[in-house]
Amino acid sequence: MSSWVEATKGYQKDDFEKVCDYCGAKFRVQVPGQKGHEESEEYYCPECNKEYRCRASNSPTVSLISKRTDGRTGGYQE
Repeated sequence: MSSWVEATKGYQKDDFEKVCDYCGAKFRVQVPGQKGHEESEEYYCPECNKEYRCRASNSPTVSLISKRTDGRTGGYQE
């Protein structure tokens, strides 16, 4: 069983690069964790706003590495 101290301490659960499968932009995703407080959280491509999801304690931080490569200018369309 985890203690209350473990449940109050946050940590970086994951840190990865992703290429948007809609526009081709490359971005970094930093995922926060906290024992016992992880839910499905959304994050968005910084170029086209396509939504992605991961398990995290709060919304992930996203930073653009390289711009979109698809030649379009609009946002994500399903």
